Amino acid sequence: MNKTLLLILCDFLLLTILSMWKMEEDAPPPTEAEVAESQEASVSGMAMMEQDLLDTLAYSLEEEQAQRSELSEDLEAKAAELAKREEELAQRQDRIQSLEQNLSEAEQRQQQLAEERQNLEQEAQALQNQVEEARSEAQSVTQRLSEAEQQALQSQAQSRLLQEELDRKLEEIEAKESALQAKDQQLANTQQQVQELGVQVRMREQENEFLQDSVTDLKGAVVAEREERERLQEQSTFLAQGVSELAASSQDLTQELRSNFEINANQLFADFKNNQVNANFTAIKLLRNRYVQEEDTTTTVVVSDGTDYYALVHIDNMPFGLRSNPSYVRSVSLTLSRSGADKRVGALGFMDLDPRIAMIKLTAEEASSLGGKPYLTALEPFKFPEAVLVDHDGKYYGEVEFKLDSETPGFVKMQTKIFSSIFGEFSPSTGDLVLSKTGELLGIMVNRRYCVLVNNFVALETLDLRRQLNTGELKGTLRVLNSALDDFPSPLR
Repeated sequence: MNKTLLLILCDFLLLTILSMWKMEEDAPPPTEAEVAESQEASVSGMAMMEQDLLDTLAYSLEEEQAQRSELSEDLEAKAAELAKREEELAQRQDRIQSLEQNLSEAEQRQQQLAEERQNLEQEAQALQNQVEEARSEAQSVTQRLSEAEQQALQSQAQSRLLQEELDRKLEEIEAKESALQAKDQQLANTQQQVQELGVQVRMREQENEFLQDSVTDLKGAVVAEREERERLQEQSTFLAQGVSELAASSQDLTQELRSNFEINANQLFADFKNNQVNANFTAIKLLRNRYVQEEDTTTTVVVSDGTDYYALVHIDNMPFGLRSNPSYVRSVSLTLSRSGADKRVGALGFMDLDPRIAMIKLTAEEASSLGGKPYLTALEPFKFPEAVLVDHDGKYYGEVEFKLDSETPGFVKMQTKIFSSIFGEFSPSTGDLVLSKTGELLGIMVNRRYCVLVNNFVALETLDLRRQLNTGELKGTLRVLNSALDDFPSPLR
């Protein structure tokens, strides 16, 4: 409500009070004509004031609508400019990657040529050694020929053989010298190619440095544009739906740069809706001497540490809890479903990080059959001071600040506040999924204040769902879980 409207309302209330105020207590009672005239004047004044109030309200409404339209146009212009800047950044990064790949190939080619040059040098040296040996042999043959000539009269046959051997050796020497010349020429060509590649490598490096500087400047501009867009989002709360569509249209680029930029909460929730998995529990209990079937459904996602795949559920969203009477529960079945694909679960594991978190292990084939994108565990959980909470029914979400608590390592303390459900927000509660601004899974709310950081999947206890649970297995499992929880600090219980 603006100041003008507030002043008009105050004037209206003041005039109403004054019209009803009895100014003089000792004045004689008015006549009927005076009373009627006073009432008519009062009604006329009230009607005029009501009309003025309605006109003012209509003017205020038109002014608010004009401001809202102006903010919407400004936001669309900023969004278009940001998309253009981000597209330029993507093109430059693609060019850098291409140049880096060409540079790597040139370096590999240079290394191969260097190795070939070394091999050619070794072969040339070997040929040189062979030539020297051949020359030495030729000298020996020549000497032997001289001796043979001296003995020619004694052995003409021996002289002819020696001459033939000399000719053969000379031919071998000529062939090896020709091969040596060819190797020398090949070595010279290789050295020239190495020099040319060296020049190309230096040119690629200079161009790469120039593009890196350009990308750094462009990243700074993109960050400034993102800050401006967030400011406009805060001023135009009623345009949240439009911002959600804008975030969905730039999903691919946001995913590529998520390590450096925080992801919009609307986009994170949209990704969650695309990848959520329903966990359907069916329990058979014995209550008042009759069997009762209970069904519970909660939402979760597939989580991976890069090697294994799991689905996580808080025990409060299951048919039994830590304080349940295990003798009442006869059997529990669990099915994971998504987009028509179902996975029957045979066992539940309970995390060593917090015994209230149940995990369902999946093979890579099972995770693939369910479809969707597995969420990775957060490598840098404290990179951004805020996280996005999604309630266990997958209906509401909201941004919440969190802080580290030295008394509760492995957990973060979430700010407790009540959000407006009109815009898909809510108050943090047990079992809510917590997503980091990088699009990874930060953890799960173990109560209304604390979130466990999921960074490993070590099981404290395992419950076989294929067996009857009233034989003592559920009782033993709950005893182990309660014992582990009793060792936790009191704020975490």
